Amino acid sequence: MALFDRTSTIGFIGAGAVGGSLGVCLSRAGYRVVAVGSRTFASAQRFAERIDGCQAHHMAQEVADAVQLVVISTADDAIRSVAEGVTWRSGQLVAHCSGATSLDVFRHPVSQGAVAGAFHPLQAFSSVENGVDSIPGTTFGIEGSPEVRTALADMAQAIGGKPVFLNAEDKPLYHLTGVMMGNLLTCLAATAAQLWEQCGYSRAEGVEALVPMMRGVVNNLERSGVPGAVAGPYVRGDLGTIRKHVETLDARAPEVLPLYRELARAAIPFGVEKRALNPKIAQQIEVILEPPEI
Repeated sequence: MALFDRTSTIGFIGAGAVGGSLGVCLSRAGYRVVAVGSRTFASAQRFAERIDGCQAHHMAQEVADAVQLVVISTADDAIRSVAEGVTWRSGQLVAHCSGATSLDVFRHPVSQGAVAGAFHPLQAFSSVENGVDSIPGTTFGIEGSPEVRTALADMAQAIGGKPVFLNAEDKPLYHLTGVMMGNLLTCLAATAAQLWEQCGYSRAEGVEALVPMMRGVVNNLERSGVPGAVAGPYVRGDLGTIRKHVETLDARAPEVLPLYRELARAAIPFGVEKRALNPKIAQQIEVILEPPEI
């Protein structure tokens, strides 16, 4: 019998947006999600109500006792303490959903004969409903032995994911790419939308105006890749426009200017690589973006 397959039982410890989204998707794909536990029983109950045959438990140990695969979908800092608070069975599979954390947090389960893995969806989860819709096409960062990789890759593919295999030393770098495109991209969009308030519109109206452009950027990236999709005044070498940006932010939103400068600098090498930006013009852009000496 395989280490783990669709006939095996799955339990989640952690009933937030990540765990809830994965649980629903796995259940819809034919996996047996039968147990869940959380810091609060009410959260576990809400998780269980979404999945036929899933039972909410008060204790993490009750979840581990009931299943063959335990998925720990708590906050990263809680993974080790949760794992150390459970008595594990030999051959039982335990996986966490952290992108930055390696398998050293599972020393306790492994010492008791359990098998460890990591199963991280490279996606931003704001709610279970949104998460379920966004999982198809999502990349899953997987870590573990060859047998664990096979089992977790099968699971990722069953819910429409694309598995990639990671080494421990690469995980923080892999994870921060997701943070940049998830958390930080959202913060960038929020910052840009808030500037609309200075034009007489609400932040919500700014979001409404900018989201279609963000979709266009995604389409360009998918179709043209990098550097083909890179566009804007830094690629065109529009020195006057860039100078106006800097002057306007300095006068009206100086708190945003350092962020603008750093992002603009990051765009310059891609414009040169695309052969749309003359290196001499690139040097002039660098001068415009340079903060004044104090």
